[in-house]
Amino acid sequence: MDPSGIIGTLKEGLDRKDRAREAAYAKGREIRRTSTRAIREIHKGDFAAAEELLQEARRGVQALGANSTFPFLQETYQEYAEAAITYALLQRLDLPTPEELSIPAEAYALGLGDSIGELRRHILGAIRREELEAVEYYLDLMDEITHGLMTLDYPSALLPIKRKQDVARVLLERTQGDVTMALKQTRLERRLAALEK
Repeated sequence: MDPSGIIGTLKEGLDRKDRAREAAYAKGREIRRTSTRAIREIHKGDFAAAEELLQEARRGVQALGANSTFPFLQETYQEYAEAAITYALLQRLDLPTPEELSIPAEAYALGLGDSIGELRRHILGAIRREELEAVEYYLDLMDEITHGLMTLDYPSALLPIKRKQDVARVLLERTQGDVTMALKQTRLERRLAALEK
């Protein structure tokens, strides 16, 4: 037995893995940044720019290929899922599946949880613009997703979603309160306007 030969073989294999890890880390950062920019464009209403950014992020995810098992990529996939899901929700499209996004189901579930905050942001904007039909549509969607998330009852080692479930519940309740107040205010303003005529 030649220990130095075995060590040399181990080193070659580990060096290969280390290079792949470094490349995956850099690619993951790039995908996260691109996904964040896509969300920003979505909220600005520039869906064409958001779609281009999502396509860029998708190519990055697909390029990771076999490197996709590194644990630190979970946040990358989660951010990408959040952007893709938010895009679909606000465009009123069918939600993409984890398979279509080429990401693990766990990251998808966490990204879906994060989309609740993006829905709240959109609803508050719709309230300011007095788009009541949109407010009710997205509030119903927010409610449906939040209740769906609550059914994901798994150990944290498998799916660390408890905190996202708690946040989603709080955001839903807060948004329902904001919508109720906005609707009451709108009704009051309409009554006052009718009395002034």
